[in-house]
Amino acid sequence: MGFTFTNLAISVTDLRTTYVSEQGILDVLNGISLSIPNGQIFGIIGRSGAGKSTLLRCLNGLEKPLSGKIYIQKKMLGTKQSHERRKILHKIGTVFQHFNLLSRRTVLQNIALPLEIMGISPKEIKIKARKMADLVGLSDKYNSYPNQLSGGQCQRVAIARAIVSDVTLLLCDEFTSSLDPETALEILSLLRDLNQRLGITIVLVTHDMSVIREICDQVCVLDDGKVVEIGTIESILLRPQHPVTKSLISHLFTKDLPRTIHETLHAKPLKNDHAVLRLMFSGKTSSRPTLASAIQKFKVPLNIIAGNLGHIQEVTCGSMIVTLPLQGTPKKDEQLPKLLDYFQTHGIAAEILGYIPQP
Repeated sequence: MGFTFTNLAISVTDLRTTYVSEQGILDVLNGISLSIPNGQIFGIIGRSGAGKSTLLRCLNGLEKPLSGKIYIQKKMLGTKQSHERRKILHKIGTVFQHFNLLSRRTVLQNIALPLEIMGISPKEIKIKARKMADLVGLSDKYNSYPNQLSGGQCQRVAIARAIVSDVTLLLCDEFTSSLDPETALEILSLLRDLNQRLGITIVLVTHDMSVIREICDQVCVLDDGKVVEIGTIESILLRPQHPVTKSLISHLFTKDLPRTIHETLHAKPLKNDHAVLRLMFSGKTSSRPTLASAIQKFKVPLNIIAGNLGHIQEVTCGSMIVTLPLQGTPKKDEQLPKLLDYFQTHGIAAEILGYIPQP
């Protein structure tokens, strides 16, 4: 992808962490390696227990891994002396699922807390806290207390507090889980704006692929403490390779086959069956008449039975389920593999879901 060590915000190599439980020693992180370029919005996704939050806690220094190396802006986190370690960690802000605001402090006072701990002068604290409040859209809430704010406004305060000390890296742990969908989209839009304005590298940890889809440049899929897939947002959503990835994105596009199709679907083809294909497309391929061209080229009656359109950030994408009559079985059928290759060549990911009897 053209990334070098010099332009990486984070570099993790063979990170391992274990927990001791009643069942014995459990591997929580099992050889995690990944690289995150400066200025990128990077998503880490997985099911509950995959190791997402543990990885994030290792990145912000809240947890010490059993082994492995973590570099933040080319500086190794684990081997530094305490004062050098603090310098590295001061450049990292973290936003959690719960806002963790101090109830007896106003918006400005909550935002100012990290600066007070760093010993910044009161005059500079006031200027910076106001600037951050304005940046996150809270210019009319300077003197409000947390109990006077909505959930979205509280999260804005938490974000402002996390970046007020001029951080270069912002870590977000399930930060939209307690927000309604509309507010969550507003916060994601805010993060994208901060990323573009300030150049902050952002790492998002979530179990929700719809969050990843909105703003991430790259995605890392974790399962059982391991990286099972990593790639651009488009490749992960449209050409997922691992079963866990496919499960996580299943709700974003066509959900279920029509009942009549599902009831007769089987894995092994019989003579004169119809193949059921899922086609995934995005960007320019969504506006090309590829399906019509395929019908004309291969002289096959593709039948559309389901489909929908969505988006990956600003790019139109979607899925479509079609049926194709076989000429004998797939081993003897020359059209099906040629058709799959044709779709692949034209930027459409095609997957055989199974087979149904001839209608």
